[in-house]
Amino acid sequence: MTQSSIQFRGHLILGLTTLVLTGCATPTNQCPRDRVHIAQDLPCHEVESRKQPIRYLILHHTAASLPSSMQILQGKHETNKVGIHYLVCNKPEAQIYRFAPEHLATSHAGKSAWRQDQSLNQSSVGIEIVNLDGNLNPYSPSQISQLIALCQEIVIRYKIDPTHVLAHSDIAIGRKKDPGSLFPWKQLAEAGIGAWPDDADIKQFQSRYAKKLPDKKEILNQLIDYGYRPSDSSEASLKLTVEAFQRHFRGQKVDGEIDAETAAMISALHLKYCRPTSTAKN
Repeated sequence: MTQSSIQFRGHLILGLTTLVLTGCATPTNQCPRDRVHIAQDLPCHEVESRKQPIRYLILHHTAASLPSSMQILQGKHETNKVGIHYLVCNKPEAQIYRFAPEHLATSHAGKSAWRQDQSLNQSSVGIEIVNLDGNLNPYSPSQISQLIALCQEIVIRYKIDPTHVLAHSDIAIGRKKDPGSLFPWKQLAEAGIGAWPDDADIKQFQSRYAKKLPDKKEILNQLIDYGYRPSDSSEASLKLTVEAFQRHFRGQKVDGEIDAETAAMISALHLKYCRPTSTAKN
């Protein structure tokens, strides 16, 4: 088990260390971009000074039209104070709007947790993608192309670990479902953005689990090792955690049930990015 998982299962102790921010040399401006064109800068009022270095990239869908999204994400709504760094729209053409400079934190993650970290606003860059519901509506190729270019630059600039490129639904289990089961995570991983299990490992584990499924506790431990933070160890919490995993890695089946393929993908992901446990290859 990783050290963060041990801490989580016991009495999770969160210590925030004062660290120096990485990123642009001049904090009032973004770093130069070669492939990313910002169509427009819009003011975001829901920002605060960043007190932690950027280590996460969090992706969302807007669940609203472009005009509504542009209003909401400026943080002016009295009862729904939200903010974001970037918005990727699709109509009339795919383009990127910037709402806040990266040296400021925005309130896009809300109540959230991943590994040893909680409340990820301070340590993340947030990107909203215009889509009414990414669980029902596919993303256009041009929209994803713009998003990939933006994400690649952010990931490279801040040296963001693949396991720290996350869906809002990954870090807010049971509370959020964006950017949705139709979001092309594998395509992003192939472009160097985020994590994805190896096909050969999936096949090997699936062959094993077709004969006998692993214990649910073992699957839960692997999910926690990887980074997911269920609220407790109950069946209901495990189901929601598996749903969050499926929404990211197995979008065609999001039901919270652990079948051979879901278990195989979890074990393959764990094998690739975590220290091997009893389910690892011999």
